[in-house]
Amino acid sequence: MKKDKEKKKKRIKRELPSTILTAEAANPESAEPQSPVVIEPELPVSPADDPLQFAFTLVGGRWKLRILWVLRDKTSLRYGEIKQQTGGITDMMLSQSLRELTADGLCVRQQFQQIPPKVEYQITPAGAELLPAIGLLRTWAVNRLKEE
Repeated sequence: MKKDKEKKKKRIKRELPSTILTAEAANPESAEPQSPVVIEPELPVSPADDPLQFAFTLVGGRWKLRILWVLRDKTSLRYGEIKQQTGGITDMMLSQSLRELTADGLCVRQQFQQIPPKVEYQITPAGAELLPAIGLLRTWAVNRLKEE
């Protein structure tokens, strides 16, 4: 569990720009050259300070919740099946979203060593924990559409 949190924190940090300085620039009084010093930026919001912002960082965007909803049956689906059921998503957005969901531990990618290549995706228990919330959002949206 702690390992997952560190992994998520690292992913968030990767998305933020970092500054690379040489040791001379960081400490100009030092006359001898040293190796570069990487200064990592601070996270804008700590997950402990704002859990909702942290959640939106993981599943925010137009496609991630839809992809998790498609994977809800806990059966493995291939890329093309996910794309077909998601509807309207581009290849670039689907591959990027799947890569991020996999990095965050919300789905797993299984690659089979065969020709032609075969890759399947499946929701993880952590991703499945989001399904009731996604279902509530879906129900809310259906009810709102009925009112109009």
